Amino acid sequence: MKNIILTIVLLISPFIIDAQNQIENKESKLFLTNEFILDIEVVEILKPGNLFIAIWNSSVAFNDFNRKDANAKTNIFIGYKERVGLGIFKKSIILPKGVYLISVYLDSNFNNKLDYNFLGIPKEQYGFSNNEMGNLRRPKFNEASFELINDSSLKIILRSIL
Repeated sequence: MKNIILTIVLLISPFIIDAQNQIENKESKLFLTNEFILDIEVVEILKPGNLFIAIWNSSVAFNDFNRKDANAKTNIFIGYKERVGLGIFKKSIILPKGVYLISVYLDSNFNNKLDYNFLGIPKEQYGFSNNEMGNLRRPKFNEASFELINDSSLKIILRSIL
């Protein structure tokens, strides 16, 4: 009887060890990827239009951003332009581990820019990660940034001053 049990154990042990190694390899690959899914939800879209999403990974690039500079778009880490309707827009993206700020605006008149009035106040909807809003200014990077260290979700509420 002992010989039968020993034979069975010897026959199936390579399969058990191989299965365990496959599980450990998958877990280590997931741990080492350093890429995570960020689910972005933009809410309170009041008009249809083009939604511009800018993902910043540099405080210098964001804080020095000048909307009148034609080359400013080169400082954006990742940019998206999506056609949206009323209500809610959702998008999932994969990003490496890091610190990010997301800024969005809704171009409701389809001229591919955020329009401002004569006082410099945006005439179209906009928002930032953490739903941070500066007092009569856009927030600084450290005010609206977040650290991505695992799969996360982020809700951005679009606002309009006018």
